[in-house]
Amino acid sequence: MADESRGPTVELLELGARRAKLEIVGLTTSQVNAVRRTLIADLPKLAIEDVEFHLGPIRDEATGKDYDSSTSMFDEAVALRLGLLPLPMDTGTFRRRDECSCGGTGCPHCQVIYSIDRKGPCTVYAKDVVPLGDASLAPLEPEIPIVRLGARQALLAYATAVVGTAREHSKWQVAHAVGFSPRARVKFQKKPGCSDACLKRVADAAPGSLLQFANGKLTVTNEDDGALLLPCAALCEHGSLKVELDERDFFLRFETDGSLSPREAFRYALKDLRRRWEELREAVQAIP
Repeated sequence: MADESRGPTVELLELGARRAKLEIVGLTTSQVNAVRRTLIADLPKLAIEDVEFHLGPIRDEATGKDYDSSTSMFDEAVALRLGLLPLPMDTGTFRRRDECSCGGTGCPHCQVIYSIDRKGPCTVYAKDVVPLGDASLAPLEPEIPIVRLGARQALLAYATAVVGTAREHSKWQVAHAVGFSPRARVKFQKKPGCSDACLKRVADAAPGSLLQFANGKLTVTNEDDGALLLPCAALCEHGSLKVELDERDFFLRFETDGSLSPREAFRYALKDLRRRWEELREAVQAIP
């Protein structure tokens, strides 16, 4: 059980390039859910917002061939695919246009310009979306296909990426598969009248082989996922399996698209939550 006198604690259980698992002790369900919602909706991210397509014929100066400025897809569909490309984000460098010192007119601190210049026949990939200036701002997944060009087709366009959040559009969503569950205390004690067939039925109902039945006993293979066994415990009418949830101890799991690392995403979420609660506190104090 959590020691509330010590205050909340966070333990990093798993940390990968794009995923993390943490144990948070000392918070309520609503508080952990606030962190979850912030990870989903309020992290800043660069994403392509505006795309300017060249109209008319395109000439290859090297070969003298003329190409048609068209693709097998509508321009709107190509722009949508460009907007979903994951781009690297530096929270210390980039800011929203409405918060930038340029007043939203556009500068290196609030936007990035990309160019695309490909002639068919070929497939246009994310690696063909080239940043003007800083090469480190290239799309994170270079092999994402965007559109196929025919023999006489070409794609010449300029795209502008700006900072936003997932509250505005899902293309600005950094964190995915965000979820949390309480720590479960799983207890097994075979009760009188409980048969092996009953216990095997309970084990078979457990997701992902979370329960193993052998020698008349049920064994949990991963206690961190014990909360998933709550419906299974109800299958044993004799009460041999009990699952108790700790409402002050939670596991938080999430992934990112790579624009922010899991560590950066979690720290920013906590910082943003703190800022908003401070603003609320000041507003309440200002009430006469």
